[in-house]
Amino acid sequence: MTEEERMAVKTDPTESLRRVPIFRGLDKKELETLAKLVKEQQYGAGATIVQAGAGGHGLYIIKEGRVSVVRDGQTVATMGPGQFFGEIAVLDGGPRTADVRADADTVCLTLVSWEIKPVLMDNAAISYKMLLETVKRLRSQEPRPQD
Repeated sequence: MTEEERMAVKTDPTESLRRVPIFRGLDKKELETLAKLVKEQQYGAGATIVQAGAGGHGLYIIKEGRVSVVRDGQTVATMGPGQFFGEIAVLDGGPRTADVRADADTVCLTLVSWEIKPVLMDNAAISYKMLLETVKRLRSQEPRPQD
């Protein structure tokens, strides 16, 4: 990524969304529709971004920093810029299944469910493309049969 591209990602929500796998396949107009809803939130190192068992109301995209996903006291994943979490809870409103903690100062782009749901209800193309990417992600996490 060139310095110009890095600056675009830091300043342009549409460009930031374009680089996130769940939004892969969305065209410029669809990305612009979602970018209007993006809020930027900052978390200090050690902050809990989401807590297991709490209601899920946001999709988080890591813009800067690094987070750990902790389930039952065990770190199950670490994530950095361009990675995302919370997509299932945005769709079903169910509780969070893990804690997510900032390992360093972290900036997340967020899309909250009460703002994104009407867009998804009114735009089948956006919904379908996001659903496909969510399913791909879930499939990649399934245990594989042993040979």
